[in-house]
Amino acid sequence: MVTNRIRRHTFAIACAASLAALGTGVLGGATATADSVATGDISAAEADISAAEAAFIEEISVNDATLPGKSTAEMIDAGYETCGRLRAGGSILDEMSAVEHDYGFDRGVLFVSAATTNLCPDFAS
Repeated sequence: MVTNRIRRHTFAIACAASLAALGTGVLGGATATADSVATGDISAAEADISAAEAAFIEEISVNDATLPGKSTAEMIDAGYETCGRLRAGGSILDEMSAVEHDYGFDRGVLFVSAATTNLCPDFAS
C-alpha cells in the first residue's frame, strides 16, 4: 500500500509539472508546480495548487470522476467542501449521494474517495 501511495504521489507530481509546462491556462495561471511544494522550494500557500490538490485532480481524472462543467479550481473547492461536510459529521454514504445529486453524475464514490485520500487524509485514516 505504501508503494502504491508513493507511485501515485510521484505520478501526480509529474502530471502537475507537465500541466504547468503546458501553459498557464490549464491550471488558472499557476506558476508554481506541485513538485516545488513537495521538495520544499516553496510553501503550499505560495503555490496556486498544492501537491495534495494535484494528486486529487489526477485521481479524479484517471477515474473519470471529474465534475461535469467545472474548472480545476471548482473541483478542488468541491473536494474541500466534501471534507468539510464529512468533518461536520456527515456520513460517507450521504456525501457520495449528495455529490452525485449536486453535480448530476454517477461517480460520487470515486470523487469522495479521492477527496478523503488526498485533501483530508486525516479523515480517511
